[in-house]
Amino acid sequence: MSESRVRFFEQRISDMGYDKALQALDWMMEEMAAPKYARHDGSHYYNHLVDVAQDLLNHGIRDEDIIVGALLHDAVEDVPGITLRMIDDKFNTRVGKMVDLVTKEKGVNYKQGDLIKVLYLDPMLNNPDACLLKAADRKHNFSTLRSATPEKKLRQAIETEKFFFPFFKEAMKRYPRYSAYFLSAKTAIKPHLLEIKEHYEEVDALQERIKELESKIA
Repeated sequence: MSESRVRFFEQRISDMGYDKALQALDWMMEEMAAPKYARHDGSHYYNHLVDVAQDLLNHGIRDEDIIVGALLHDAVEDVPGITLRMIDDKFNTRVGKMVDLVTKEKGVNYKQGDLIKVLYLDPMLNNPDACLLKAADRKHNFSTLRSATPEKKLRQAIETEKFFFPFFKEAMKRYPRYSAYFLSAKTAIKPHLLEIKEHYEEVDALQERIKELESKIA
């Protein structure tokens, strides 16, 4: 199924005359194939890139640079040897800028405090292209959390509610032309997020009940 989606996407951007997007797709399919690069469900990592780009197309985003950026949004962060200079040279500085903004800096613990907001999301808000890429990325990541570890599910849910929902809201205010897409990201994520939180609230309650029973038995 995933490979058929890739073929459909390839045919679509070919029909649209998006030669640079085809170049980006070929590059990522070569660089980010399993088993070297696999998502938590074992699939080729490039399927994520294709699904992110396809979702933007499905919501009327026809700017080829943004589609190229969607295909390359994890390249610098995840593939050793790929640099922003390479992206600038192969495509253009606009694509390089949006990829730069969504690339997390190595060695920074974004899970600590509000660093993900201060160092990552806030600078992104000045660039509508990067905002779109991040919204599409987070939206797709949530749709594939079923096979993730319990710890990752809970972490993603808490992080998204605290930082990404306000990010989507601010992006909607700043970039009205893309407001429908930012709303779609929140709308798609929220049911998954609530399900995760409710599950862990039930687990916590059950664990507390077990402790109470154990104390009575002891």
